[in-house]
Amino acid sequence: NRPRGRHRAPATMLDEEFADIPSIPQEDGDAPVVRIKYVPEFEAAMSKFRGLLQLDERSERALRLTEHVIDLNAANYTAWVYRRKCLDALDSRDLWQKELEWCGDVIENNQKNYQVWFHRRRCVERLGAAGEAELAFVAECLADEPKNYHAWGYRQWLLRIAGLWDEELAYTARCIREDPFNNSAWNQRFFVLQETGRLRDAGAVQGEMDFAMAHAAGDPFNQSPWSYFLGLVAVHPSGAEALDKAVKMVEPVADQHANCPQAHGTLAELLVKTGDVDALRR
Repeated sequence: NRPRGRHRAPATMLDEEFADIPSIPQEDGDAPVVRIKYVPEFEAAMSKFRGLLQLDERSERALRLTEHVIDLNAANYTAWVYRRKCLDALDSRDLWQKELEWCGDVIENNQKNYQVWFHRRRCVERLGAAGEAELAFVAECLADEPKNYHAWGYRQWLLRIAGLWDEELAYTARCIREDPFNNSAWNQRFFVLQETGRLRDAGAVQGEMDFAMAHAAGDPFNQSPWSYFLGLVAVHPSGAEALDKAVKMVEPVADQHANCPQAHGTLAELLVKTGDVDALRR
């Protein structure tokens, strides 16, 4: 289970704890084209937040106010930046640890929000927490949203800084087995090969071509393994020899599935690269 963080601050907090902070309303000009009708709670919180920004107060109560503001709008870039400034100024490991836990709660309800994933990077960096537990957290998020671009990007960052490459191919294989159409998992697999230098190993690349063809043969109408296969052929260290072998691998599937555009499209692309115009015409 994900750790639970702090609870949302009540609206009365603004009147009680921040009575000394000036409320600065939003300035839309004298004649705004369209005036946005914000709910009163949002207007009150943002007015106090503007006042806090003007004073540049970096305190624990500033953290509580930014939490309230982010709870109302998790995409508020300014609130996230100011929150990090407060944490840096307070310089408390305990606060950063609580922040990491709170991030888990925010991500649970905002998995496709870039700001919270970037903020989590800072927490992990400050705590030195880039390890297996963090990879497991991302895997849990991806189990909920298997094609979440932000979660995959965060996972790539985590792998790079922690060097936790050993099990990543096995992880992507499981993701692909669960959903062979998950382009994000196929992309992650190529990313691992690229980052670990395996793309310079002809044997490793050939093994991945076999992996791709096994999935392509299982469902030739799924474009994902074909795209992965072509990507591997393009970087194969063996060059022309690998290209000829790739044609021979694809031909049986194309012959077996005469009405499959994915298989025949892949074969045509390979034949163009070989320069075999006669075979392409056939």
